[in-house]
Amino acid sequence: MKRLGWVAAMAVLLGIGLAALALWGPRRDAKLPVMSSLPAFSLTGSDGKPFDSAQLQGKVWVASFVFTSCKNSCPMLGMQMSRLSKLLSADERLALVSITVDPDKDTPKVLEGYAKGLGVADARWHFLTGKKSAIKALVEKGFLLTADPGAEILDERGQPDILHSSKLVLVDGQGRIRGYYDGLLGSSVPALKQHIQQLLKER
Repeated sequence: MKRLGWVAAMAVLLGIGLAALALWGPRRDAKLPVMSSLPAFSLTGSDGKPFDSAQLQGKVWVASFVFTSCKNSCPMLGMQMSRLSKLLSADERLALVSITVDPDKDTPKVLEGYAKGLGVADARWHFLTGKKSAIKALVEKGFLLTADPGAEILDERGQPDILHSSKLVLVDGQGRIRGYYDGLLGSSVPALKQHIQQLLKER
């Protein structure tokens, strides 16, 4: 009988909790967690000039990892970043950063052509290349994601691919990672927009 009473009490508490969640729901303005801090880095922009992390200081930014000959996830990642660019077109406190995982082939000039092919006309969107070792260290030790720059693998269709993450990463003005989002899901963009706006209000 005591066990039945305990079960009944737990059921009541669970019911109260579910009712409260249905009534108020999760807080949309809950502070985003600090997941990790990025190290300082220095790469090269599509204009051929050095680009380092200091240029992103004070900005909220979103990072993606692509390569110009990619036919799998990269077109969708480019589309998602483009959507963000248009949704937040008026805010100079935002930056977008796409880092190649095929730096041997993706020279600054190649990246410049790639950006034009995507129709990028946003000066806040930076396409970066650099040494394979520097990119690998930044992606794996900084962003805590997987990448093997320049090393080709075969995808499920037997086509050449390069191991890299399809995550979009949200970084605050202090270089801290505040969120990871599936770059292949359309629902990630509205969530990113909301969280970017939250971080801009934190400043």
